[in-house]
Formats: sequence, C-alpha cells, structure tokens
Amino acid sequence: MVGEASRGEEALAHLEEYSADVVLLDMKLPGIDGVETVRQMKQRRPEIKIIIFSGFGSEYITQAIEAGANGYLLKTASPVELVEAIHQAARGESPIDPQLAPALLDRFAHLSHMTQNQGLSRRQYEILRLVAGGAPSKAIAAQIAISDATLKREIRAIFDHMGVNDRAHAVAEGYRRHLL
Repeated sequence: MVGEASRGEEALAHLEEYSADVVLLDMKLPGIDGVETVRQMKQRRPEIKIIIFSGFGSEYITQAIEAGANGYLLKTASPVELVEAIHQAARGESPIDPQLAPALLDRFAHLSHMTQNQGLSRRQYEILRLVAGGAPSKAIAAQIAISDATLKREIRAIFDHMGVNDRAHAVAEGYRRHLL
C-alpha cells in the first residue's frame, strides 16, 4: 500500500496503518524534522528501509544516516533513479546520490582520523561527541541503538581510557586531545 504524509508526526501515525517496506522521507518537515522522524520510525520498526529524498544535500546526510536512514537521494534524481533507489533499499542496499558520496566519505575519513591512535572505538567516539553536545543518556542510547546498560559501560570505558571521573572532565579532555 502507498500512503502520504505532510508532517513527521503524520508519517509516524501512518507507520502502523501502512505496512510499507520502504519509506521516502523529506528532511525538512513541519513539526518534527526528518532526522527525528527517521529515528522514531527505526525505533518502532527497525526493519523498515528509509530513503531520505530531499533538496538538502551534504549538510544533512550524516545526521540522517546516524539516525538510521538507509539511503539519501537529492530531489534532482530522475524518476528512473528514484525507482531504482527504492528497489535497492528493498533489497537491503543503501542508495546514495553520487553527488553526496564525497561528503559522506569525508565525514567517515574525519571520524577515522579523529579516533586513530586515541584508543576509543568509533562508538565510544560518537558517544563522547553526543555527551559534548549535551545529549542526555536516554537520547544517546536511543540515537545509537544501544541499551542504557551498554551505554553506561561504554561511558565508564571512556572515563577509564581518558583518566577522568565524569562527563564534564571527559568532554574537556576530549577537547584537549583534539577529539572534539
């Protein structure tokens, strides 16, 4: 079945009504934005494939993928490219607009560089980055799809590695080490 929604909240409400396998979602929606809509859709239905279809390019691609999007196309894509992307997502592939691939690769190269020789895993680095942004524990756990107990273990491992005892000191040490 095919459905349509003009707001993030409406898309979430339709999620159960329509048993869609693939969702096309814009980034800029009234109400909750595309990133938060992706996050909530993935929490409710982890198996659903979500392709961001947006006029906004590289400035949102990493946020969308971190939230759980399976692909990202620009609205300049042709109808044929759009249909192929839907088929790719349905097969478990990750369609990415070729214009956006360099920005995505740069982001991952930056993450790799930042964590290289620092002793933190990519997940620990991401947790530290979210802590530095002021995100509460429940939001961090939800965003990276881990349990609260796993998050606590990861934070303790970060503290131990950095030789600190609390979040504020971990953030300060992260800046001192040029991780943030």
